[in-house]
Amino acid sequence: MNFADLMAAANESKSGRNPGQWTPAACRVWREADPEASRLLEAALLWELASGRHAKPNDEAEVRERRRMMDKATAAIKAKG
Repeated sequence: MNFADLMAAANESKSGRNPGQWTPAACRVWREADPEASRLLEAALLWELASGRHAKPNDEAEVRERRRMMDKATAAIKAKG
């Protein structure tokens, strides 16, 4: 699943979705996607909270950078362990 497909699936909603909002569709995509796509969805929703708008396909590089930052922070916490 590429980034555009991931976001399109997460945005499926009868009533719309606010930036960073987990909807039933987003939760389903997160559960059913491969681990890499699930983590990218987490990063996209976090990026949306920070930017105040929905992630679009042309935001993929910024979302991947957010994902890298999340992984780095997680590794730092585990290293303190």
